[in-house]
Amino acid sequence: MHRGRRSARRAHAPPSELGLPPIHERSIAADPQAASPLYNGFIPPEIRNTIFAAILTEYTPSDPSREYPLSVRRPGYTGPRTTNVAFLLTCRRIYLETYHLPPQLAEHVFWHAPSTGPPGLGDQFPDIHGSAHEADYFARFTPWQLSFVREVKLFTQMYWLDDDFANVCAGGDVPASVERLKITVRRGDWWYNERHHPFTVNPHRGRSLDLAEYNRDVAREARGETIPWAANGWGGALQRLPALKELEMEFETSVDRQQELEKVVERALRWKFPMGKRGMLSNKGLGMESSKWQSGSESFCVFTVKWQLLQP
Repeated sequence: MHRGRRSARRAHAPPSELGLPPIHERSIAADPQAASPLYNGFIPPEIRNTIFAAILTEYTPSDPSREYPLSVRRPGYTGPRTTNVAFLLTCRRIYLETYHLPPQLAEHVFWHAPSTGPPGLGDQFPDIHGSAHEADYFARFTPWQLSFVREVKLFTQMYWLDDDFANVCAGGDVPASVERLKITVRRGDWWYNERHHPFTVNPHRGRSLDLAEYNRDVAREARGETIPWAANGWGGALQRLPALKELEMEFETSVDRQQELEKVVERALRWKFPMGKRGMLSNKGLGMESSKWQSGSESFCVFTVKWQLLQP
């Protein structure tokens, strides 16, 4: 994971390394900065908060030398992102109003298998299973930073979603504070895509590769039957994320298989993910969106579906 613009050279170790509490936990009054145009009453607090959020929202620097290769690049993900965390050093009052924003506004992104992500990631995390990427990344966070993490993004091959995602949810490698989860299945992530294998995605089961079982479940759904949620299925595992309020999935393929994938995605609109006593994640009233994008001489279509928490 590539994150954050920090001061180029630190003259002193951060307070956490010196055994000191962070600034926002110290009982030291902040200068009201009454002479500043941000605090002299001319700018309403809600406008000031909007300005601060815009400053601390991550962005991708315009640097061709750091662009991802075509095999990784896609809309919105063209290179490493950064955040202007140096803004927090402006003054104590600004720090106290904004220290939570970098982890809260960031989209914390992971690739599975890591070798399908940015250059070098596969060498750093050679195991194609598990969640070493997430564990290593979030281990760098302090407890208070983890409590502000709201969004996680996964680029995942189907084998990892089917076989490993449930263990990640159970193992706590994704912070309990996550409210929004985004999962993208890219054109090459489908089971045996190189063999033109039929698209299968089954949140009820631990694996979706069994085509006969998948077709039986599709037929059962068409008859209005309820398919039980297996404990090791990725769909049932979502309820182990206690703060989750929204799931977004992107289903991608080449344009020549668009109609084939659309039929699979239409089935996904009916999924209702159990969230225990909190209710269910439902697509009710949300539908799906479709888009296309170009990479070199190839054209791709993407279907985007959202499910939001419906309380009982």
